[in-house]
Amino acid sequence: MARDGKPTRDKILTESKALVFENGFSGTSIDQILEKTGITKGAFFYHFKTKNALAKALIEEYAREDIAHMEEFLKKTEHLKGNALDRLLQFIQECINMMEGLTEPPTCLYASYTYEPNNFEPETLKHISDTLLIWRATMKELINDVLKEHDMKIEVDLQSLADHTIVIFEGAFVVSKALNAPDITAKHLKHLKNYFELIFEPKEK
Repeated sequence: MARDGKPTRDKILTESKALVFENGFSGTSIDQILEKTGITKGAFFYHFKTKNALAKALIEEYAREDIAHMEEFLKKTEHLKGNALDRLLQFIQECINMMEGLTEPPTCLYASYTYEPNNFEPETLKHISDTLLIWRATMKELINDVLKEHDMKIEVDLQSLADHTIVIFEGAFVVSKALNAPDITAKHLKHLKNYFELIFEPKEK
């Protein structure tokens, strides 16, 4: 009977991701991964034929987890579909809840990859842009639902507004890491929630 190699593969992905966060992808060698995981080189190459194959698997898993969080927040706020603004605000609150109480600054594989684009194949980097576009489309849909019943108090470009949640996350991750301040992302998401509350007003009837 063939042995289940998933635990070994998962261990490689987990330890490799930690090393990439610590050293960057170019600064993470296969030998370091072998030392960290305690597996043989043969076992590593059984699961990942090349370092680029590992890079692709890492970003695929990270993107799946990212979208899973987004879908979880949508599900948690589904009961508010009848009040689009409340749903949008609660969606941001779910993001805040996820980031509150961290004891270490959050890390982001998207940033790690995009800072070293020459180390990755275009298909690997495309997973990042594809995932961010899903976030954009989701936020745009939530905002469009709000605009059916509300006007904006100021002129705002809808697409850049939809991107703003992503920008808050990514920018706050960098600042949080640089200042060793785990609470920064949650605080800036609270600013974003306040902003959404301020820019909408009910349509005149």
